[in-house]
Amino acid sequence: MKELTITVDNYSFRTYEIGDKYLPLLVCLHGMTGDSNSFVELTKHLCNDFHIILLDLPGHGETGPLPHEKDYLFSSLSKRIMGVISRLTTEPVYVLGHSWGADLSLHIAKQYPNQMKGLILIDGGYVFPEMVVGYTKEKALSDWEDYIDSSRYGAWNEVVNTYEEYTTRPWNQQLEEIISSNFAKVDDHYQLKADRKSLLATIKAFYHEPSSTIYHSIACPVLFFHATIPVSDRSRQKGIEKLKSTIRRVNVVGIEDTKHNVHWDCPERVGREIRYWVNEI
Repeated sequence: MKELTITVDNYSFRTYEIGDKYLPLLVCLHGMTGDSNSFVELTKHLCNDFHIILLDLPGHGETGPLPHEKDYLFSSLSKRIMGVISRLTTEPVYVLGHSWGADLSLHIAKQYPNQMKGLILIDGGYVFPEMVVGYTKEKALSDWEDYIDSSRYGAWNEVVNTYEEYTTRPWNQQLEEIISSNFAKVDDHYQLKADRKSLLATIKAFYHEPSSTIYHSIACPVLFFHATIPVSDRSRQKGIEKLKSTIRRVNVVGIEDTKHNVHWDCPERVGREIRYWVNEI
């Protein structure tokens, strides 16, 4: 893996490059509180088929926060990400996003349809916030402030005990590697590395520019993975139904026994489905 720093409009993104530059370009965008390590296992199943670029998004990993709250609007951040992509290639690309990254991927595809070969969405871009009845921006911000404040641990094993609940796999060294860079040790405790203001500005962005309102603008093929745990979740079902009925060219894949981090639970299966889908389109 090669580290790169790419600067767009005086703002620098930390990126990581994997694979042959002559293969199709796949740009991967992680979810909130995560970083590029989120995809470390999945890339092992895709590196022979793609030239992979992993981005640490603003306020996450090794990329610093953006200066203004408005910079986190999906429409604004999409422009910056496309600026990074344009430094790497003039050809259309695939964009893969998990959670927040999936919402960003949709907005990039809406704004830059001619630069898209296809989108891969992993359990994002279809529920929060518009499908959750009665979940106001004020309530979401309050919940996220509580979550950030509670994400403070006295020992590393407490972090692991929490994150074990986020996957259906037995905990192992690979999963440990995925979460290791999400936390910083400060004095005698571990706390989330992601920037607090970035996280809260992103929550506001979801309410200002909900992704379901742009489904009709997505022209490229879309591969959508969704979690299957919990089995019954009306908000997720509503989101899936709207996505299927509104996006013109979408393949929907629910992988058994998976939670929100579908690519952690079944990286080999997700990689296989992506390769098959690319061959089909």
